[in-house]
Amino acid sequence: MKVSKRRLLALPILYLAALLCYTPSPAQTARVGIRKVVIDPGHGGQDPGCSYKQFKEKDIVLNVALRLGELIKDNFSDVEVIYTRKTDVFIPLYERGNIANKAGADLFFSIHVNAARSSAAAGTETFVMGVDKAGRNLDIAMKENDVITFEDDYSAKYQGYVPGSSESFIIFSLMQYSYQGQSLTLANMVQRQYVRNTAMGNRGVKQAGFLVLWNAAMPSILTELGFISNAGDRALLTTRSGQEKLARSLFNAFSEYKAKSEGHSSWQTLSNASTAEDEAMDRTDGDATANGTGGSASSGNPGPGSSNTNGNTSSPGVYPTQDTAPGTKVDYRVQIMTSDRKVPKNSSRFGPYRGEVTEMITGGVYKYYVGCVASYKEALSLQSKLRSQFKDAFVVPFLGDKRITIAEARRLE
Repeated sequence: MKVSKRRLLALPILYLAALLCYTPSPAQTARVGIRKVVIDPGHGGQDPGCSYKQFKEKDIVLNVALRLGELIKDNFSDVEVIYTRKTDVFIPLYERGNIANKAGADLFFSIHVNAARSSAAAGTETFVMGVDKAGRNLDIAMKENDVITFEDDYSAKYQGYVPGSSESFIIFSLMQYSYQGQSLTLANMVQRQYVRNTAMGNRGVKQAGFLVLWNAAMPSILTELGFISNAGDRALLTTRSGQEKLARSLFNAFSEYKAKSEGHSSWQTLSNASTAEDEAMDRTDGDATANGTGGSASSGNPGPGSSNTNGNTSSPGVYPTQDTAPGTKVDYRVQIMTSDRKVPKNSSRFGPYRGEVTEMITGGVYKYYVGCVASYKEALSLQSKLRSQFKDAFVVPFLGDKRITIAEARRLE
C-alpha cells in the first residue's frame, strides 16, 4: 500500500476535523453502566459472506449472535439486547451502526467469520476501529467493506468512501477514536475467552477501518470467529457445540466488561458444556448451518433493530442438560465471591456468613456461594439481602451440581 507524503501529512488534519464534527448522543454522555447491547450478525440475504461448500458465514454468525443474545437475556435482566437482524436479511453497513446509535446502545458486537486462500490460516481475531499502521489488516477490512456495493448510492451514504481505495480506507480508519480505549479493553477480553474456551489459535487484537464500526457512537468491536477455509476451525464453526463455545466466550467477555465498567470486582462466567452435552447438542441439531441457520433464525421479528428483553424461554438454541440423574431438582445459590486462591470457609471475608458458604472450583477459580433455595423468587430475595454485604452478589441456578442458565431453571421449576 503506497500513500504519498502529502496525503500522509493531511491525515492529522482529517483526524482533528473528525473529532470536531463528532457529537456524542445523549445516551453516551450520560451513560451509567451497561444497559443496552447491539449484536450484529454480519452479512445476510443476498450477501452470504465467506463460504465453504454448503456452509455460509451469514448462517454461522446468525446462530452465534442469537445464542449470545439469549445468554445475556437469561443472565442479565437489566440489559436490553438488540439485534441488527434476526433472520436471513440484508442490512446495509451504515444502518447497522445507526440501529445502535438510535437505541442509545452501550456496546456494539459485530460477528463475522474469516476465510483465506491458504487453508493453513486459522484462529480467532478481534478488531477495533483504528489505523493499521503496517497495512497488515488492509485486505480483511477492505473485503468486509466491499459489501457496500450491494447498496444503492453507497458513495453518498459513506461520505465518499471508494471500495478498493487504500486512501479512503485510511481516512475512515481515523474515525471513532473517542471509544478506542474501551473498545480495545473489550476486544482483549474477547480474545482471552476464546483462548480459554476453544482450541482455536489466537491471532490477537488489531486495528483496521471497518465501515460497520465507523458510525457506531459507543465502544465497538468486530470479531472474526475463525477461518471457514481451515478444516480445524470449520469443525468448530459448523457444529452446534462449537457455536455454543463461541457464544459463551463472547458472553463471558461481555460479563467481565460490564462488571468492570460498573465498578464490580467479580462477574459471572459460563463454563463449557460437558462432552456428553456437546454430543447431545450435535446429535439433536445435526448440521448447525443446514437449511440456512439450523432453525435459530425462525423466531423473533425479522429485519433490523429487533429487540427482546423478556427472556423468552421457548427460544431455539437454549439447550437442555442431558446427563443429569432422573429426579435431580433445580436449586438456586447466590455467588458472593471468586478468588484465584482457596479462602477458608470460616474466613472473616465472609462476614456474618462465615462457615455457611459452599465452595466450587471452575477452571482453577474458587467460587463461593450462600444459600440453596428451591425457587427463583426466594433466590432474588436472598440476593437482595446479601448485596448489603456483597455488592456483586448474583443468583446462579444449578441442576444437581451442574450450573445451568436461569431460563432453563425457571422452565424446570
